[in-house]
Amino acid sequence: MTDGRGPGASPPRVADDVRRDIQGFITTGYGHLTVAAYLFVRFANPPAARRWIGGIVDTVATAAPWPRDSAGVTIKPDSTVNIAFTAEGLRACGLPADVLCTFPIEFQEGIATPARSKILGDTEESAPAAWELGGPGTDPVHAIVIIHARDDVALDALCASELLAIDLTKGGVVAHAGAVQRGYRPGTGTEPFGFRDGVAQPAIAGLDDEGLPTGEFILGYTNHYDVIPPSPAVRAALDPSHILPSLDNPYHGSERRRDLGRHGSFVVYRKLQQDVAGFWRALRDESVRQRGAADAGYMIWLASKMVGRWPSGAPLVDAPERDQASLGDRDAFEFGADPDGRACPIGAHIRRTNPRDDLKPYPAEQSRHMAAAHRLLRRARVFGPPLFDADVLTAGAPGDRDAILSIADDGLPRGIHFFSINASIRSQFEFVQQTWCNNPSFGGLSANKDPIVGDHARVGDTPTRMAIPIADGMLRTAPLPRFVTVRGGAYLFMPSITALRFLSAGSFAPGSTV
Repeated sequence: MTDGRGPGASPPRVADDVRRDIQGFITTGYGHLTVAAYLFVRFANPPAARRWIGGIVDTVATAAPWPRDSAGVTIKPDSTVNIAFTAEGLRACGLPADVLCTFPIEFQEGIATPARSKILGDTEESAPAAWELGGPGTDPVHAIVIIHARDDVALDALCASELLAIDLTKGGVVAHAGAVQRGYRPGTGTEPFGFRDGVAQPAIAGLDDEGLPTGEFILGYTNHYDVIPPSPAVRAALDPSHILPSLDNPYHGSERRRDLGRHGSFVVYRKLQQDVAGFWRALRDESVRQRGAADAGYMIWLASKMVGRWPSGAPLVDAPERDQASLGDRDAFEFGADPDGRACPIGAHIRRTNPRDDLKPYPAEQSRHMAAAHRLLRRARVFGPPLFDADVLTAGAPGDRDAILSIADDGLPRGIHFFSINASIRSQFEFVQQTWCNNPSFGGLSANKDPIVGDHARVGDTPTRMAIPIADGMLRTAPLPRFVTVRGGAYLFMPSITALRFLSAGSFAPGSTV
């Protein structure tokens, strides 16, 4: 189903009243709010769940443009609250089976099923059975409340307020063990391995001056293929007050339906624990193997080849010889100028997660088209204290960089709370993870998975290495261990404000009255 504009036409701007219906977490990472908390809740009974949703809906931050003061300066919020639900959570709200079955199968199944684990590489130490959150041995995750604030004091107050609201349901809504997970954005802007994070994010057409089709990230709009994908739907009889918009979609046949998905999106949550000491220890061992001695400069060079960027975020394609922290636009490049991967190896992390114009063996235009169909909007906050000062990686003096030679594990967990926003979990997040990151043959390579997030060292698998073209041939590292372990996860639906009001009204519940 198309929206009548024709292929390639620029989408209209999303009106402000529509933006007020979209949760703000979908359209912004709240970069000015440096700390975050994630509240994991479960619903003991449907009526309490719906009352709680009704109590929180008016506090949910939306995508409405932020106001400006008399001088034209944007007034950014001091804190925000957003909310998303698992399929089990929607079921626990009382949503009928005939509504839940209109959601994509991967969402219905959830992230921790054996089928999804096989696709994502969540095995062995990353298997859901070992997770802290969202696994079969933990309390069920029905919803995640996502809170951002300017500082810890404000965050603590907002968390206390939300937890009080949960307590007031008298056990009907429960914040389970490990309910409050904290995250922050370091002043260095880096993730725990020490590399600048969040450099390349796709823009959304209709919200930004230009960008990827709106329907790649927000339901109810045309996507990359110029169609409006199927949306979760409700029989008209279950919405007698006409809270939801009508749905004109041939996927649901002739029966009148109302659109539960419009202006919402799907969100993937992953708690990713990073073995920072193990990462830099492996690089130190590799420098000894290749150079005969531990060499901090070589370790940083090798780590950058694995990532595809220097620690400052400068892409290797634009800065092949050395880091250039002063480089301007760090996202305005393509890989076609480096077809053999001599600047940025074909197996590097950023080349896999967004191949741009060089997805082998396809020509540039087809490659761009295919890569654009699998983009993700990433939202992330770090957890755990930094193991080392990331500034040493960009230090000018070689002696300063030598600090990475002695990095040792302190036993504290650290990593990132990773969220991705995608209108299709299967064709965006799952595709990237399975087909590009965990694929040992990506781009014609052999036994070479994503060196950063790949599921290395699986029992029975061929050991995976990093292949790096050099002047006299190909450098191949020793077999790589797994540097990132999954400690929790969930597949979530982030409804529109309208859909939240529908969920709170409960007209779909047996015995309800309007």
